[in-house]
Amino acid sequence: MDDVAGSLSKNWRPDELEPQDPPMSRDGGSGDDNGNPDLISRLPEEILGSILSLLPTTKGAAQTSVLSSGWRHLWRTASAPLNLVIDQGPISQESKRITIVSKILAAHSGPARCLFFNQPGGICLRREFYAKFDSWFRSPSLNGLEELYLYGGDMLPCLLPSSALRFAPTLCFASIGHCDFALINDALVLSFPRLKQLKLYHVSISEVTLHHLLAGCTMLQSLDLRWVRGRSSIRIISPTVRSIGISVCDYYDEKLVFPELVIEDAPCLERLIPHGLRGGPRTIRVIAAPKLAVLGYLSRLISELVIGTVSVKEMIPIMFTTTVKVLVLQSVGPNLDAIVAVLRCFPCMEKLYIQSRPRKDMKNVQQYDTLVDPIECLDLHLRAIVVNMYQGLGPDVNFAKFFVLNAKVLKVMKFGVYGSNCNEQWIADQHRELQLDSRASGDARFDFVRYNGECTFSNMKHTHDMWIDDPFDSSLCKCCSPV
Repeated sequence: MDDVAGSLSKNWRPDELEPQDPPMSRDGGSGDDNGNPDLISRLPEEILGSILSLLPTTKGAAQTSVLSSGWRHLWRTASAPLNLVIDQGPISQESKRITIVSKILAAHSGPARCLFFNQPGGICLRREFYAKFDSWFRSPSLNGLEELYLYGGDMLPCLLPSSALRFAPTLCFASIGHCDFALINDALVLSFPRLKQLKLYHVSISEVTLHHLLAGCTMLQSLDLRWVRGRSSIRIISPTVRSIGISVCDYYDEKLVFPELVIEDAPCLERLIPHGLRGGPRTIRVIAAPKLAVLGYLSRLISELVIGTVSVKEMIPIMFTTTVKVLVLQSVGPNLDAIVAVLRCFPCMEKLYIQSRPRKDMKNVQQYDTLVDPIECLDLHLRAIVVNMYQGLGPDVNFAKFFVLNAKVLKVMKFGVYGSNCNEQWIADQHRELQLDSRASGDARFDFVRYNGECTFSNMKHTHDMWIDDPFDSSLCKCCSPV
């Protein structure tokens, strides 16, 4: 996004928010160099304001004032909602940007659509700016705010002013980072009747406050919790949420780990996606989520996954009702015994993504008679498999061959090949070792592509994009890796 305050400081003097009028046309109105009348300016002010409201930033709306004297004040009016974006800029000009933001808020009559404080490099809610932020949040120009992107600070979370909560009745989207909710009274009734998307990252918040916050989001559809501090557990009760992304640990602060995530009651939840290689809590319990269809990335650091009354980590081979169709997990070895137990726990699974962690002592000798003890997803549903870190060695081949010989409705199996030439001869050898001529599904296709070593399943860009049926399917989006 554009640096509104920074760009304004380059083009306008701090004591003025208006450029000079353009030349007048022959008929007394503004026009082009040939004297043609400005027909757009003859439109009603309400329509002109609607046009300006479609511009993504206040800078763009304000710059339209050079087009016509009739447009000079439109960007300030209620018909052109404020979209204020404060992006990155030199730290030496931070005070100037703060002054310009204050002038914009003083000049615009409101309402506001978007207030965006960008991440590191932008204006942060540091202690010396706390009073200024508080006054901004109380400005009438921000009445009706729909989107709030607030970045607290670069290091420890900064206090979130209670005045920020005055936007609760109108917010549709909120992203709050590096903030401490300590000033928010746990007993305060928090109501966000229009909020559909909520992202909290690097925040400190009590369990009671978080519970009240989520309870007040009566229309919430997507929830993103990343590196939340001070939690012993997080319990989710939401009648509307459809997607949850969560990350509770990073490489630099083990204290960010919390032991348990509990999906207590989420009747509309379709996606539960832990982010990052170390993203998940130690235990995930899904008590009631009857529509859950996408689950993962489940790393080896998630010690237990409980769905209903069945512990998947303990690999209890019991069939139970679950709607999960897309499963993404990490497997050390890869471990065929563990994966087969997982398959039995997810009878409706259609797509399986596996991030392998090769181990030389893994044998993966097939010991399963699927005729005597059938696995439902292999017989009826599993149609796509992606295996990353495939090296084509004995354990890899034995692991993959199980699916080749038993997945009866398989359509495609993709191998992200690592540490190999992956040339035509090598692929031909793999076809022979995997016994593709004896595959259980005659329509199955087997693709081998080079893998760069990155876990393409752990850094999710489409967690909350519900228009994509499978957020892990890289073929649906150009911004993702091909595997």
